[in-house]
Amino acid sequence: MRKLVLLSRKGGTGKTTLSVNLAVAGLADGLSVAIADLDIQGSARSWADSRGAETPIVAAANGGSLFPFANAHERAGRELLIMDTPAGDSQASAAAIRLADFAVLVCRPSYFDLAALVPSAHAVRAAGKPGLIVINQAPSRRGGVEAAAIARAVKAARELGFPIASVGLRARVAFQESLWRGQGVMEFEPRGAAAAEIDRLWQDVSHGLWPGRVQQRASGE
Repeated sequence: MRKLVLLSRKGGTGKTTLSVNLAVAGLADGLSVAIADLDIQGSARSWADSRGAETPIVAAANGGSLFPFANAHERAGRELLIMDTPAGDSQASAAAIRLADFAVLVCRPSYFDLAALVPSAHAVRAAGKPGLIVINQAPSRRGGVEAAAIARAVKAARELGFPIASVGLRARVAFQESLWRGQGVMEFEPRGAAAAEIDRLWQDVSHGLWPGRVQQRASGE
């Protein structure tokens, strides 16, 4: 079982939205997926309740219970565990970083989000874990022109020493509408722009988790 952690010490960056959407992408890729909801707000669990489906499995965990939680799901045959961490400097986030095989560092293209990402990036680097940075909730182009804030955010993010995801996620209505229905955007609007963004992000993430598996899928073997 591979273990993915989503991180940001700042609230509102969209970690849970990305967690559940990556879980749905993993399901579409034929994987057995579980989400460890480490946030006391329980947003991922609320989404699962709205979903009313058996998969992905979503359950509460904390810093003390995360390791036995992961072991139980590995014994049950899960192939991917996604750890949705809370904002702030928490025991749960530290435990998730230690356990993770790959980290996704999430931020919006804002000064405060990027500043809050620095401690998370340092923690992932100190643990010797690979990862990437995702720019989330970016404004759409106006007249075909990208907002200057995005270029500044990408430049600042590169200084943290992790690669930038090949796709930035826009602030799209589909992300919010799908959550109300207990869906991911790939289910809600399969041919929409938000679904295409999540699919590209999933390819980046799955390459980080299973490099050989992605190469085999790409070659058709």
